[in-house]
Amino acid sequence: MKIWCQLPISMPKDTYGGYYELLMQDYNLFKDEETEITVQDVPTGMKDGELISYLGFREVNDAETIKSMLRAELEGYDAVAGACYFEGGIKAVRNLLSIPVVGPAEAAMTLASIMGNSFAVVTSERAWIPAMEQHLKELGFRQSAICNKPVRSLTIAFKEFINHMKSGDFSPIIDNFSNISKKCMEDDAEIIIAGCGLMSPILTTNGIREIDGAPIIDPMIVSLKFAELMVKLSKAGVSVKSKRGLFDIPSNERRIRGLRELRLL
Repeated sequence: MKIWCQLPISMPKDTYGGYYELLMQDYNLFKDEETEITVQDVPTGMKDGELISYLGFREVNDAETIKSMLRAELEGYDAVAGACYFEGGIKAVRNLLSIPVVGPAEAAMTLASIMGNSFAVVTSERAWIPAMEQHLKELGFRQSAICNKPVRSLTIAFKEFINHMKSGDFSPIIDNFSNISKKCMEDDAEIIIAGCGLMSPILTTNGIREIDGAPIIDPMIVSLKFAELMVKLSKAGVSVKSKRGLFDIPSNERRIRGLRELRLL
């Protein structure tokens, strides 16, 4: 089984330090033995991670992310697992590919709704909160989240967060996450979702799986495991993609023609 794991922006390995190794370490803890993983950035996308805070830049960058993910099926991958909590381009690509496409936010909130009665999301940047709260509502999970501030952020500045990530000094990130999570739990959170693909592997690889009885969900792992499950179901003959309504799938001929007209192929 081959899984294409899609990052949100252009992330050259020499710029993001040991993040690729950290993410692969995270995946390797939980992936099936036979699963092959490729972590793919967006070579033509944004390079400045802080720009993802702005709706306009995200929308423009999503087009480049879509182009990247559309290569997955052509290159023989069995599924796409998103590796960013913003889920840029996930719905569009889900409609255009015949293989399963999984968004980490949707997968994490689905699992959280099964595991407990109420959840909160803790992300790594305050500016991301409005978009993540809106996404939570659009996916239909508002009633499953805590009432008061369902999405919260670390209080560490994003540049400081990146510096800690690059240096491997994770303790300030872990301590800050734990403190914010406990405040969420005071507002009745039973599950905490680590809503950032940069942050969640830090927690998981350092053994932060639960805080005071509240499970910590790593969306990168959940996205991967949902993708593996859907591939297995598909190979067993189970239909895993709707072809009606919103997700009506164009014929293969029309799909290829449309993608070529849009210069996506």
